[in-house]
Amino acid sequence: MRRKYDIRNKKNFVIILILSIIIIGIFSLFIYKYKHTEKIEYNVKTGSVVQDSSKNFVNIEEDALLKVRWNGNYYLVYQDNKISLGKKVIVYDTITGDIKLYGKFYEIQSDGKIIENNNETVLTNSGNVKFYKLDDREYLLVDKQITSNDESINASGYLLVELDRMGNAKLSNYNLNLKTINPTVLRTSLYSFDIANEILRFNNLEIDLKKIIGSSNQYKEEKKDQDKENDNENGNGGAGNGGIATNNEVIANGTGNNATGVNNTSQGEQVTIEEIRRDTKTTSIIRTAEDMNKIDIDYVVYDPYNEYKTVYAEISRADSSGVSQIRTIDMPKIDTHLTFSDLQPDTKYNIEFYYTTVDKDTNEENTTMFEKIIVKTKKPVYAIEIYKINKVNNTLEYKVYLQSNYKISNVNVSLSFDGVDKNINDDVRRISLPTVTLPVSEGDKVLRGTFSIDPNRYSVINNSLFKLNVDSVTGDNGTITINSYDTFRLVGDTNE
Repeated sequence: MRRKYDIRNKKNFVIILILSIIIIGIFSLFIYKYKHTEKIEYNVKTGSVVQDSSKNFVNIEEDALLKVRWNGNYYLVYQDNKISLGKKVIVYDTITGDIKLYGKFYEIQSDGKIIENNNETVLTNSGNVKFYKLDDREYLLVDKQITSNDESINASGYLLVELDRMGNAKLSNYNLNLKTINPTVLRTSLYSFDIANEILRFNNLEIDLKKIIGSSNQYKEEKKDQDKENDNENGNGGAGNGGIATNNEVIANGTGNNATGVNNTSQGEQVTIEEIRRDTKTTSIIRTAEDMNKIDIDYVVYDPYNEYKTVYAEISRADSSGVSQIRTIDMPKIDTHLTFSDLQPDTKYNIEFYYTTVDKDTNEENTTMFEKIIVKTKKPVYAIEIYKINKVNNTLEYKVYLQSNYKISNVNVSLSFDGVDKNINDDVRRISLPTVTLPVSEGDKVLRGTFSIDPNRYSVINNSLFKLNVDSVTGDNGTITINSYDTFRLVGDTNE
């Protein structure tokens, strides 16, 4: 008995030892991966555009850092914020046209080969034409010009394509945001992409993209009716030509009063009116265009059975106290465009789209939200530059270039530099002068201003860094933070 007991103990000890080694190995791997990823960072230049994890575009107005967490998720360190970007990041430089990809991207080449790109992939603006699969029903097209067959879509640089399960697609880049509700083919200088069918064509080579990491796309191309005239010749009597509805069922291609349920798709399969209504409803938001103080929306309302009592949109944002402000606007069925105006620049808005129906039996009104989007109005652009430092008058002169087509009443500008404040016998430090408010008159395109640096109070040291900043602008929609700046380093004589 003692021997058996010892053997059992040894087995248990070995099992515990193996489990301990596995746990220690996993923990060590986690520590290594965490330490390794903490060191990885990439610079994101001013003028670049990225999308956060909620698919909102972020315009980079000052240099930022891109970092990666141990689980492969990227985040942006920008203006003292950490912005989550997800596992795949597209950085587009609007100044140079360069594109940088971060994460795992599957490149499909013209000969059908698939290349897995990881970490950082750099595409310079030198005529690169690329096609990538990012994930299930998600693709990236890269070319100088990307158009649709009917030329209704025209994008430059790159285009992100995200399909829903029914084959509809959202198309977006730094200046385009629209949605397709009909099968669409995109073309570049090297290939064409049949979105709904997920087919990529390089000349005579056709690639089924569903076979690359799989697809949950349920879109099926409609088959054309076969020889309708012959079918109609077979019909006579009460059924006449075509289909009749009986007990909420559609009977197609009837042959007299003895017709049985026949469907062009599969023999003996009956289609209900509710199924037809469900399949033909394509009420949708097609395109959104954001400006500084307005949002334009193109939409389509398809209501063949006149079921919708009303169609409307609600736009909301939280005010400074956190209370949601909601505005409602009707969406007439006969129109295809609406505009939300008098909005706050550089502000996120939630827009929800609804239609209402009335129950014929209970006369009860039901409300359905058919789409929801988050958009952000554009931020006004104000460039500032230092163009003269006058050592005789001890002044710094500058120019502010105003945003056109946006009315403001004044611009607030500040200056800081490295120096010594004699009044408080301070050592060298960063000195900030009081903010100056420049009035804006109608028609102004450039403002000129001057900062006086009093030598009796401030000693400007050699190699001083001057930073001139547009802090904010004030207009009818309140004050907007800008933070656009120019820097200049003074080398040579000082007024110490």
